[in-house]
Amino acid sequence: MRASRTLPLALSLSALVGLWLPGRAAAVELDFSGKIQTDLRLRPASIDVGPYYHQLGIGSGVALNQNLLRAKVVAKEGPFTGVADLEFVWLGYSREIESVTDLSRADKVNPYFLRVKGLFVEAKDLAVKGLDLKIGQQVVAWGAGDQFNPTNNLNSNDLYDPLLFGELVPNLMARVDYAFKGKWTLAGVLVPIFRPAILPGWGSIAMAFPDRVPLVDDGLRRRLQVEQAAIAGPLADALAQIGGTAPRYGTVVAGATPVLPDTSFKNLQGSVRLAGVIKEQDIALSYYAGRTDMPHPYLNVSRQVPGRICDPLDASRCVDGTMQTSTYLGYPRMQVVGLNMSGQMNPFKWISKKIESLGYRLEVGLFLPQAASLTLLQDAIDMGSFYQQPAGEYAYGGKYVDASGNVIRHPNVVDSTPFLKWTLGLDYTFNEHLYANVQWVHGFVDEFGAGDFIHQGWYAARGGITSQPADTLVCLMAQSGNNCAREILRPRLGDYLVLGVDVKLREERVLLRLFTIWALNGVVDDHYDEGKGRRVQTKRSMFTAEGFAAVIYPEFNYNFRNGLELGFGALVMPGREHTKFGDPATGGHLVFGRARYSF
Repeated sequence: MRASRTLPLALSLSALVGLWLPGRAAAVELDFSGKIQTDLRLRPASIDVGPYYHQLGIGSGVALNQNLLRAKVVAKEGPFTGVADLEFVWLGYSREIESVTDLSRADKVNPYFLRVKGLFVEAKDLAVKGLDLKIGQQVVAWGAGDQFNPTNNLNSNDLYDPLLFGELVPNLMARVDYAFKGKWTLAGVLVPIFRPAILPGWGSIAMAFPDRVPLVDDGLRRRLQVEQAAIAGPLADALAQIGGTAPRYGTVVAGATPVLPDTSFKNLQGSVRLAGVIKEQDIALSYYAGRTDMPHPYLNVSRQVPGRICDPLDASRCVDGTMQTSTYLGYPRMQVVGLNMSGQMNPFKWISKKIESLGYRLEVGLFLPQAASLTLLQDAIDMGSFYQQPAGEYAYGGKYVDASGNVIRHPNVVDSTPFLKWTLGLDYTFNEHLYANVQWVHGFVDEFGAGDFIHQGWYAARGGITSQPADTLVCLMAQSGNNCAREILRPRLGDYLVLGVDVKLREERVLLRLFTIWALNGVVDDHYDEGKGRRVQTKRSMFTAEGFAAVIYPEFNYNFRNGLELGFGALVMPGREHTKFGDPATGGHLVFGRARYSF
């Protein structure tokens, strides 16, 4: 017990426990721990994206100045334990100062918030030996992989801080574990309220890319790509050649609104797991029923907003207004069957007895998603002599309407096709100074839906047209994007090579870390080839400028052995903006420094 450094807190909590358990306070064991930490993040270069009529960006300079106090209290009495693990966070800058009256509001001048990392009670051997119960705000992380865990679905991902990759959002849960036969445990968890993933503060920059049409249907997606690109200029140019007219409208995402599932019984989440040991190898099977924590659009509402906007750098480039789309986001249902294995093996011991065992981790999730569709609604649209569109639903055509033109189904953003995510990793400790870790990750944390080398499916990272204005007009009249659309595609589920090395020096006071992620798939340029008379796909591998993307994370940390640690490093994410890590929505490169005092 480390109460000497937290005496005032200890006295206060002891008094509370005394009120909570009258006459038995002396039997309660208290343990206190915590930390004080300050983080400074600098963004060396600003990020500016989007066309001149809808530019978004992130400024350079201080990206984060955060100071936190974390306090953890564990109270034990016999088989019962209570845990309170809280973080008080102060942001070192003012935000949302819009008027002089805001200067009198502490929450804006000196913003702060509270994170509840854990707040639960636990009972051991409840009624039956081996039966444990835990109720409250908690994290249940059953995955065996290192930071990449496709079977950790009970808690949503906390992506607020990219330097804390792998963090999970605590949630209110009831967990029951039953241990039997010495090495086996059967566990069940019930989660009454769904909590979504926490996204980084700059995540809204993704709204600068309306060409990232999320539809699974390739043909319909290309058609929308052509229509978006054409009304910004090529349509007007084509009509002018034949004496017609059309205004120029740029398509923008005006807003994205998450809609959470209601707190009804039908939206309860749950999971069961059987875990044990077979021949010194840990193994677990699990089943989860709930929802993905990443949002997907289910409704787009578009409206035409007139108003001439010109490029400040070129007054001859103008649009007559914008086609503004408001998007509503939901969280599709899914089931996940999970397999986890971990342990050690030594396939090279025949070479030398000095070779230590390799650690391995295998985590596989079989995802069974419920199909999720997208409804496209629009106000009345006036495109001059080309067409007048009444208010209503988008004319999907094809398999989406019956013989009378009535909509009978909506295009999917997620198919019901099952898909796999997995992490396969090896780690090896060479000696007391050097540790290495390598992993094959199939399916990143934000990727969802079938689309990989097992089952084809694409994510449109960039869209547009390649045709001349007259050809574009033909595509629009035919309601087809086959001959005109050009897309840069990535698989919906990517493959990544994760490499990490830790070097410890000076009795483990010095930690040198290099952590990297390499996107293995590259990108695909999908376009119409006039010579071949069909669409073709040109692969741009990870070794090309178009397809390369990576995360490089060097860190230096020094432990003074008295609770004080100092560290600094960088998060570098090279790649074009259509690649996984070069995407501006990742937040760009960061340089950071950190000071931490633990008690």
